[in-house]
Amino acid sequence: MSLDAEQAASLLSLEVAGTSIEDDTTMNDIDSDAVEDKYGGVFIWLVACSAALGGLLFGYDSTVIAGVLVMIKDDLGAVLSPSQQELITSIASVGAFIGALLAGILLDKFGRKAVIGFGALVFAIGSIVQGMAMTVRAITLGRLIVGLGIGEAAMVAPIYIAEIAPAKLRGGLVTVDALAITGGQCLAGAVNIYLQDVQSGWRISVGIAVIPSLLLLGLCFVIPESPRSLIYRNKLDQARTVTAKIYPNATAEEVRNKVAAIHAQFEAESELRRLTAWDQFQLLFTDGANFRALIVACGLMAIQQLSGSNSVFYYGPTLFGLVGFANPIAVAFIMALTNFLFTIFALKYIDTVGRRKFLVNSMWGMPVALSIAATALLRIPISRDLTITNPTLTFSGGVVLFSIIFFIASYAIALGNVPWQCNELFPMEVRALGTMMLTLTNWSLNAVVSSSFLSLMKAYTPSGAFGIYAVITLLGWIAVIYCYPEVSGLPLEEIKQVFKHGFGVKYSLKLQKERVGQGNNESSGES
Repeated sequence: MSLDAEQAASLLSLEVAGTSIEDDTTMNDIDSDAVEDKYGGVFIWLVACSAALGGLLFGYDSTVIAGVLVMIKDDLGAVLSPSQQELITSIASVGAFIGALLAGILLDKFGRKAVIGFGALVFAIGSIVQGMAMTVRAITLGRLIVGLGIGEAAMVAPIYIAEIAPAKLRGGLVTVDALAITGGQCLAGAVNIYLQDVQSGWRISVGIAVIPSLLLLGLCFVIPESPRSLIYRNKLDQARTVTAKIYPNATAEEVRNKVAAIHAQFEAESELRRLTAWDQFQLLFTDGANFRALIVACGLMAIQQLSGSNSVFYYGPTLFGLVGFANPIAVAFIMALTNFLFTIFALKYIDTVGRRKFLVNSMWGMPVALSIAATALLRIPISRDLTITNPTLTFSGGVVLFSIIFFIASYAIALGNVPWQCNELFPMEVRALGTMMLTLTNWSLNAVVSSSFLSLMKAYTPSGAFGIYAVITLLGWIAVIYCYPEVSGLPLEEIKQVFKHGFGVKYSLKLQKERVGQGNNESSGES
């Protein structure tokens, strides 16, 4: 017999002081925050980088297809039409949508790293199918299989990294995944440039992705499971072992207390394990704090996709060819490199500056850049069937390149990576489901945008398409200002409290000030 959502929600508000933990320890006795400053060593970074290979696969695929569309020519029997290009590009997003759905179902049952490994295997199979394709149907099938693998690995990797990360490193470690995505984009761009004049070089471009996917599969037999996943499945000894590696400077007692605190929370919520999938779905949507977290997470991801960023990555060479560049694949590589460099900047400062500040102070550049591009495109003679009547690079073409680089830089600093950190907004009992919804938002809108960009340019002109994206990003920036709270540095178990105060923007900023003041007082006391 399942519990209704109201009963489930009431379980979350149970007073857990006095809940028995092993050795008669109670929640009142546990100081789990004491361990948070005891992280160190290279272990945590090596594990995060291993899991982030899933992001590299995502980034590689999202950019390699841009070059493939230019290099493939008539290798599949005829030159690809715009509709076939949109199909081949977007079908991977459809596969990723299905893969993310499967990952959400399997995540808690089989653990984080098992699902990542399965996604890597599927990606490898898809890469081989793409490389051997002789028809449009075959390469479409390969793209669909690759999408299934991306959907699984790209959804679970940020969860895994967030759950193994110390609170003060969580933003930076999850940004490693975003950095891997942009690194994959750079790698794909470099491979495309090297192979663009090789006969059927596109086959190597897509087939070579089997190497990192098999590497990720192998690493899944080496890296540990997430401590929270182990605790959730009552594997406490293994959880202590992994936690001790994450916090090598902590005492055995501090490690024990950290594990005990998380276990106590799960014990207080143990009735949730009897919930059906429908009950958990109701809990996500009917509990006010959970639902607001869902709105913020999925809303930010929607802004990321509807900004047109992936349209630029998927069709960059096509666009730059239209505005007159002689080597559009090489020009598109500049975009990937810009994305990579500004993501490194985010990795270095996102935990100290904060996610919200990064978003608010960078997103304004996106509508500005898109507006400049839209204006410049008005002066370039591109016909309705997306052919240029005078294939010569002009000043306006250079302005388009500059504005897109400005757009990518503004995007990469925050909007390119923060949405993938939004799994941290969900409490453990709905984290898998919430992250699945987050990822489904990504891939569904990714499919819509990638399958419609060329059609949008044909219907409203390239200038009109960029103007639409400019309006969306402006509205998105305003929404972030009023609705996105600052959760940098908060332990995962505390973030739900933020959303119990509406969208928690003012409350989160107040909480951050209190934590900074507390840290300063502790430093003064030590001195």
